[in-house]
Amino acid sequence: MKINYKCNCSKPNFENNYTYWEDKDVTSDEKDIIFYLENNISLENKNILHIGIGNSFLSQKLLNNNKIYGISISKKEIDKGKKLNLRNYHIFFCDKYSVTFSDFFLKHKFDIIIDNNLKSYSCCNTSFFYFFENLSKILTSGGILITSRKGMAWYKKLISKMSFNFKYFLHYKLKEVDGNKSNIMTIEESKKLSKKYSLNLYFDEKICYFKKI
Repeated sequence: MKINYKCNCSKPNFENNYTYWEDKDVTSDEKDIIFYLENNISLENKNILHIGIGNSFLSQKLLNNNKIYGISISKKEIDKGKKLNLRNYHIFFCDKYSVTFSDFFLKHKFDIIIDNNLKSYSCCNTSFFYFFENLSKILTSGGILITSRKGMAWYKKLISKMSFNFKYFLHYKLKEVDGNKSNIMTIEESKKLSKKYSLNLYFDEKICYFKKI
């Protein structure tokens, strides 16, 4: 499936069979989000969207009686997630900043949307604001969009690299390099977004979330 965008920024060809985070450890920022949700939010019969499934650790922790939809730009991450054969875990190949994302999800509503780093990998403000507007549309009333304060401070971009190991031999992988510092997502910017899209903003030293009014 061809991925379409609002902008003309240069991007890796995500159609390649990339490795990325499927065999890496769960990150501390994702653990912070999981800890917060498990200790502060009722996690029963929720529709959850996980943006950037990584090694699928989060879905294994939070699935229970919930339904989780996950997306990734790494086909290897998707392959690993599907091999888990988890009931009510639905995974899609999709770039969150793309028009394809809205085509997939605008017909759904989610009680919880999880994205470790909302803006960190954005190619430009056009794509980021389009993405955030889509998120505001698919939240249920009272639903939350949660991210990591660590992830808010990142400014990364992904590049394609040919690599070798004994599991995949010669293969493509996605590598993180420093990106644009404008992708640091401040609390001030978060406040402006919450006001624009009628969301309440909550944060502490580890997490930040927007709640649909």
